[in-house]
Amino acid sequence: MARSPVRFRVSIKDQKSGRALKVELIDAPGMWGERRYQIRVNGKAAEKIKVATLTEVFDRLRRWVVQQAEAVE
Repeated sequence: MARSPVRFRVSIKDQKSGRALKVELIDAPGMWGERRYQIRVNGKAAEKIKVATLTEVFDRLRRWVVQQAEAVE
C-alpha cells in the first residue's frame, strides 16, 4: 500500500547524544476546515497523538528538546 505524501518534514538531532527525531506531517483536514495533520515519528504512525495542528506539533517538539537538554546536564 502506498504511503500518503508528506506535507512537512522536521528533523532534529541531538549532536551530544546522537539521538534523532524525524517528524512527518500529512494533510488531514479537520471537520470545520482547520489545518490538521496526521503524524509519523521516525517512519511510524505516532502512538500518543494521531492527528494534531502545527501548534500542537511544535509544542511537543519544544518539550522534547527541553527534555533532551535537561537529561544531558
